[in-house]
Amino acid sequence: MSDDQNTPHDPLHLLALNAALRAENENLHAVVAALKRALYGARSEKQVTPETQLPLALDDLSATPVEPAKLPKPANSNRPERRPATRNIGGLPAHLPRVDITIEPERKVCPCCQGKLHVIGEDVSEMLDVVPAILRVKRIHRPRYGCRSCEGAVVQAKAPPRPVDGGMPTIDLLVHIAVMKFAWHLPLHRQVKMLKGQGIDLDVSTLVHWISRLAWWCKPLH
Repeated sequence: MSDDQNTPHDPLHLLALNAALRAENENLHAVVAALKRALYGARSEKQVTPETQLPLALDDLSATPVEPAKLPKPANSNRPERRPATRNIGGLPAHLPRVDITIEPERKVCPCCQGKLHVIGEDVSEMLDVVPAILRVKRIHRPRYGCRSCEGAVVQAKAPPRPVDGGMPTIDLLVHIAVMKFAWHLPLHRQVKMLKGQGIDLDVSTLVHWISRLAWWCKPLH
């Protein structure tokens, strides 16, 4: 059924309906105004309720707002709290060795009177540097001594024991390979590539054998 069929045609009925709609409209405007005063108006402002407004329970709106309760953290949350990032701002660690480099001016003659200059102070700044790991060859010399009177007598020092029987690595190289693998998680195949970059061609199985020998030497320490 359309709205035209529901609309009354009696003039008196229409006037009464119009008056009711006006009253409802004014009441709604009054409610909106009261809500705005309660939410945004000053607390000392006196609220005036029009006679045509229906009584509303607005005491809760004018009261001090209650802060929402904080939700408890979930019991199964094992995520660690994020700590602020720390940066080494300022001096570098004191235990690092220092290499002093002095940069002298090109001329030590006064630009005004051409007199000789003398040091009155200096500015010192620090930069973090690195010395790349280098491979070197230890050459062990064992001179042989003989007697001029007894030609058959020959004296020579014994050769030092090798960490790997018949192998070429020193104990320092074995420790370096083990630290790079187990402390810094650098795989052996990458270390093989690094050694090859310096002209040492080895196989991964060779490094595995070296580490096993190092473990054998360290076994009494456990």
